[in-house]
Amino acid sequence: MADAPGRARRGLGRLALGLGAVALAACSPGDPPGPAPGPDGAPGPVTVQVCGEPVRYDRVPVRVVTHDVNITELFLYLGLGDRLVGYSGIPATKAIAPEFRAQLDRVPNLSSHEMNLETLVGAHTDFVFGGWSYGFRENGVTPDSLRAYGIASYILTESCIRKQPRTRVSVEDTFADMRNLGRIFRIEAHAEALVARQQAELAEIAQALEGIRHRPRVFVYDSGVEAPTTSGRFGMPHAMIEAAGGRNIFDDIPSNWPKGNWEDVVARDPDWIVIIDYDQPGPQGKIDFLLGKPELANVTAIRKRHFVVLQYAEATPGPRNVARTRTLAHAFHPERLP
Repeated sequence: MADAPGRARRGLGRLALGLGAVALAACSPGDPPGPAPGPDGAPGPVTVQVCGEPVRYDRVPVRVVTHDVNITELFLYLGLGDRLVGYSGIPATKAIAPEFRAQLDRVPNLSSHEMNLETLVGAHTDFVFGGWSYGFRENGVTPDSLRAYGIASYILTESCIRKQPRTRVSVEDTFADMRNLGRIFRIEAHAEALVARQQAELAEIAQALEGIRHRPRVFVYDSGVEAPTTSGRFGMPHAMIEAAGGRNIFDDIPSNWPKGNWEDVVARDPDWIVIIDYDQPGPQGKIDFLLGKPELANVTAIRKRHFVVLQYAEATPGPRNVARTRTLAHAFHPERLP
C-alpha cells in the first residue's frame, strides 16, 4: 500500500498522454480552443491564487471529477465537458440545468453524496474541482490528501471562508473562478469571453437600479424547523440580493450558510422571502410551512405572499447566478426591471 501514490501517478501520466490526444482530436468548432503548446510541444506550468495561496499547475488536466451541481455546471459552462470523467454530490434533490443534462448523462456518478478518495484514485482522476463543504472536508477528502496521489485540485472561491477570513462575497467571485479555470485548462480567451458576457448583464442590472431609494428586506430560507438555515453575509444569496437592490436581514452573521432564529425573522420583518429549492420538502412545502407558523403571521412577506424560489444551483456559486440576480431584481423593483 505504501507504493500506491507512485502507482497512481505513473498510471495517471500514461492516461494523460493517451487521453490528451483523444480530447484534442475530438474538439469541434464550437469547443473552446485547446492549450497553446510551449517550445517542447507541451503547455508550460501556470500559477493561480487559490484561497489566497499560489498554487502551481504543471500540466493541463484531462481526467476531471467535479463535486456538487453548481460546480459541475460551472465546469460544463466553460465547455470542458470532454475532460469530465465523473462527478459526485448530485443527489436527485439537486436539479441540474437542462442544457447540461446530456453531458452529465455520459459520465459516471461516482457518489450521490460525499467524495471518496479510493473512488477518485480508482477513476484515474488527475484533477478534482470542489470546495470546502462542497466535497472537501477535514478528516475526509482534502486537496492535501489528493496531492499525495498526484491529483491536482481547485477550491471554489466562495468556500474559502471556511479556511480564511474574508471581507465580503461577490458574484465576481464566480468570475474569478472562471478565469482561474481558464488559466488551468489554458482556455483563457474563451473563459474571459464568458465572463465578459455575464459582467455585461450584471452591469445592465446595476444601471437599471441606479438611484433606488428603498432596498427591501429579504430573508433567505434554506431549511430548518426549530431554527432556520439561512444565508449570512458570506453566502452567494447575500451577494445576489445586494446586486438585485435588496438587503439580507441576516447580513450581520459572518458565515455563508448559518443558523438564524425565528425571533429575528419576526423582528426584522422581511419584505421578501427567498426559498431555496433543495432537499425535502420541496419549495411549496417550505412555503406552506412558513405560512403555517403562527409567529410569522404578521411578517410583511408572509402577509403579502412575497416569495421567490431559487434552485440550489442558482443560489450557490455557478453560471446561473447573474440570471437569477435579474429575477430577484425584477421581484424587488418591478418598476425598474419589468
